[in-house]
Amino acid sequence: MKIAVLGLGAMGARMARRLLATGEHDITVWNRTAEATRPLADAGATVASTPAAAVRQRDLVISMLRDDDAGRTVWLDPDTGALAAMAPGATAVDCSTVSPAFAAELASRCSQHGIDFLDAPVLGSRHQADAGTLIFLIGGQPEVAHRVEPVLRHLGGAVHHMGPAGTGSRMKLLVNSLFAVQIATVAELIGAVHDTDLEVTRAIEVLAATPVASPAAATAATAMLGRTFPAAFPIELVAKDLHYAVGDAAARRATVPLTRTAADTYQRAISRGHGPDNITGVVQLFRGTTVC
Repeated sequence: MKIAVLGLGAMGARMARRLLATGEHDITVWNRTAEATRPLADAGATVASTPAAAVRQRDLVISMLRDDDAGRTVWLDPDTGALAAMAPGATAVDCSTVSPAFAAELASRCSQHGIDFLDAPVLGSRHQADAGTLIFLIGGQPEVAHRVEPVLRHLGGAVHHMGPAGTGSRMKLLVNSLFAVQIATVAELIGAVHDTDLEVTRAIEVLAATPVASPAAATAATAMLGRTFPAAFPIELVAKDLHYAVGDAAARRATVPLTRTAADTYQRAISRGHGPDNITGVVQLFRGTTVC
């Protein structure tokens, strides 16, 4: 299959590399900065100078971009955007974490151009992308999802169809909200242990072993005992996703006070200079200068 991959950040580059490694596809790549394309060019990909150039005569276009703004530029820019250059009958798959409103907008614009569309954000980070064990959450027509699934199976171990366009993005925000709330809560508990008779490392060891601690929370709690937080899911992206989740809920008059509080917490971490840190770095808000 002729495939274009738009966006070669930490996730997009790994996905493109796995598709190349199958030897089954003709891969063209585009990235905002050319430096990220060089390793993939060395691996056999064709490099395009614009999104529009990347998608011409492609059967399938996969994007992995930062946010709504990046998606709007890459897909919809009137001069260099991908959508206007795609051939009718091709398929667009956006794997970015975007707002459901933007996913619905992009689905509508694709339909106007005769392009099939799926919003297909992923669960998992760099390790899962390397291993091909990402989890896809898909919104769109079932027949389109079925047609694209063999390609996605090169990248992920599970493909879940959630419903019409936008439902994949909405499900991703629900999952990320649950994760972010748990991590912020664990960080708060670590802060609460200080100046007590509990030894924080022992408290976290026991907490992680209890039935109330999810595997994700247990792993994060242990990581929070460190002093560095190399990014797999940076706080600045956590805050972006929570902003989308709160906005989506508000548009439907849904009440999400815990998600809103978590959004404020991660935004505060950004204001303290922790935006590039991994999500677990939010603990720095709660432990101050005390060493765990």
